[in-house]
Amino acid sequence: MKKIISVTSVLATCVVLAACGGEASEQPTKKAAAVHTVEHIFGKTEVPNDPKKVVVLSHVSWEGSLVSVGVKPYAVMAYDNEFPPHLTKELEGTKALPYADEINPEEIVKLDPDLLIISDRYKPLYDKLAKTIPTVAVEVGGDWKEDHLKVTEAVNKKEEGQAVIDDLAKEAKDIGQRIKENVKDETFMAVSVNKKDIRVYGLTNHATNSLLFDDIGLTPTKGLPKDFGENISIEGLAKYNPDHIIDLSYFNSGPYYDEVTNGKVWKGLTAVKQDQVHQLSTTWGFWDPIERQKGLTELEDVLLK
Repeated sequence: MKKIISVTSVLATCVVLAACGGEASEQPTKKAAAVHTVEHIFGKTEVPNDPKKVVVLSHVSWEGSLVSVGVKPYAVMAYDNEFPPHLTKELEGTKALPYADEINPEEIVKLDPDLLIISDRYKPLYDKLAKTIPTVAVEVGGDWKEDHLKVTEAVNKKEEGQAVIDDLAKEAKDIGQRIKENVKDETFMAVSVNKKDIRVYGLTNHATNSLLFDDIGLTPTKGLPKDFGENISIEGLAKYNPDHIIDLSYFNSGPYYDEVTNGKVWKGLTAVKQDQVHQLSTTWGFWDPIERQKGLTELEDVLLK
């Protein structure tokens, strides 16, 4: 009887020890982060479904697309260390990176991003970093919606991105109808006075052009460039004569701006004579839905007053 108990005890002990040993030997496995694949201009990239440190490198405001779907970027480019005026509040706490045509890869590595979104102009940077940092490259094209959807797809929020587009289209249609009832067939031109020349916006291939002539449905003045636009001298303004000028100048003060707006050519334009120059505070190009929405509201205010 003692032997039976003894053997039984030993066996029980072995079972317990084996069980304990089994538990101890099973190391907890680290769960791999969920990813999705994004196809973009330079290839395909697996990116985290829920990135925490998104860095955006672009001269257009794709950070606005991120904010519109509830994603706050970790770092973005900022002109003179200032974010786009329409995103100042939304980007509080975001790291400002200097604008540059060439970027030191080491500076980006130091940021330790888990997702990098770059414009197609930074192909050399992509070649150096894409193997170690999930990187999505977006082509800056004429259709802001394509850019917006690619940016939101990168953060796994493409459906939300499309919903933003749909809501904005409805608002633009409503505002556009009321503006058209007021201005009828009066003609429009958008300009931006730079430091040394004047940008005249065209009919296509730019987010500003699509906002004015597609979304709102304004009538363009005769002779506008068929593409995204052109840069001209003061004298070049003479070939245009719109009923309204939308002034999108970021540098709306200074020697050259004063020279343009105080000059004979400018003062000879019909829009100037009729006090129909509308200066907007949204001047970043309308590449993201937040600025487009604010631009719609501002255009509604100035054209329906």
